Amino acid sequence: MTRRGALTAGIAAVGLAACSDDTGTIGSGDEPEEEPTSAASVTITPADGAADATAASEIAWTVENGAFTEFKLTDAAGDAVEGDMHPDGTTWVPAAPLEWEGTYTASVTAEDEAGIPVTVESTFTTIASPGNRVSIENYLPGQDSTVGQAAVLAFRFVDYEIPEDLRQSVERRLFVSSEPAQEGSWHWITGRALEYRPKEYWQPNTQVSVRLAIGGLPIGEDRYGEFDAETVFSTDSEARMLEADNETKQLRAYQDGSIVQTIPISLGADEIDGHDARSFEGQMIIMSREEESTFVSDLYDYETDVKWAMRLTFSGQFIHGAPWAADALGNSNISHGCINVTDEMGQWLFEFVRWGDPVVVLNTGRALPPGDGFTTWDLDWETLVAGSYLERTAEGEGG
Repeated sequence: MTRRGALTAGIAAVGLAACSDDTGTIGSGDEPEEEPTSAASVTITPADGAADATAASEIAWTVENGAFTEFKLTDAAGDAVEGDMHPDGTTWVPAAPLEWEGTYTASVTAEDEAGIPVTVESTFTTIASPGNRVSIENYLPGQDSTVGQAAVLAFRFVDYEIPEDLRQSVERRLFVSSEPAQEGSWHWITGRALEYRPKEYWQPNTQVSVRLAIGGLPIGEDRYGEFDAETVFSTDSEARMLEADNETKQLRAYQDGSIVQTIPISLGADEIDGHDARSFEGQMIIMSREEESTFVSDLYDYETDVKWAMRLTFSGQFIHGAPWAADALGNSNISHGCINVTDEMGQWLFEFVRWGDPVVVLNTGRALPPGDGFTTWDLDWETLVAGSYLERTAEGEGG
């Protein structure tokens, strides 16, 4: 009996020593360490809980007492939304318009000087799809097309002029990139008509990517852009140009700087039925090509079938075959403004040129109206850039 009791007491004593400390608290004796708090702070726009975002919303953030390290945007299902930083570095732009009445969470991570991170989230919703959305007339080159060296990017808002104080915000949503990179600029012809061209003709074999990211963009008077428009195209390996001279009544076709064809022409007459019918002089481009077409003019009251029609202006000046002008070719002007050639030379030109090839008309004495066709090549570079609303802080920026 005595020996069993002593053994039990010994076990109890050992157990007590192993499970207590001097304070009488059961535990290891080490308090858990608190997680360090980052000194960095993050503010996100749209703010958490915002319900007035649009499909064109960009995400912005500021970091104080630290440096930005990571951003992501997810939809209501938790799927990542693709996008990238705006070229001006101020915001993150989704790769496609957000969904109307969609819920999104923006997450920004930053670190303080000690490398301690902090992550802040902002969950916001977009408004319901508005009914007053404005569409565009899209004149961009076709997807995967091959175009001439003077190709212009052009579009127009349908029946709506963008207020001047909003043109910068619209223009910064028009993204153009090229490989190899070439400087260019947008130019507002009017409040609804815009064109973009490079400073010099596109280099051969250039690939150009375009995104008009205006779907859901507020554009004034409680209106919004209807949709985005995108295309990728290439310039041809050969450089072609047409030059029509009223003094010589000849058209010269150039390929890679060398004359490959000289063609007698007849241009617009000085006057027909009391109207100035002279061809416009200036720098234009081939806007379209139609093997067969019917020309109808209310001004001159005629309807005529033509072949090999290559459009130069919206108002209806073309290069085209005109067998009825055979006696005038090379010596006099009898057309209503078009550049007449034989059907044989019309077919040759039709097969020679591409959309976007430059056409220069000389010495007619009648100026090309801005916007009658794709006319920004008729502007010098300084005038072109002056028609942009983006600040150009360095060469190549702002386009």
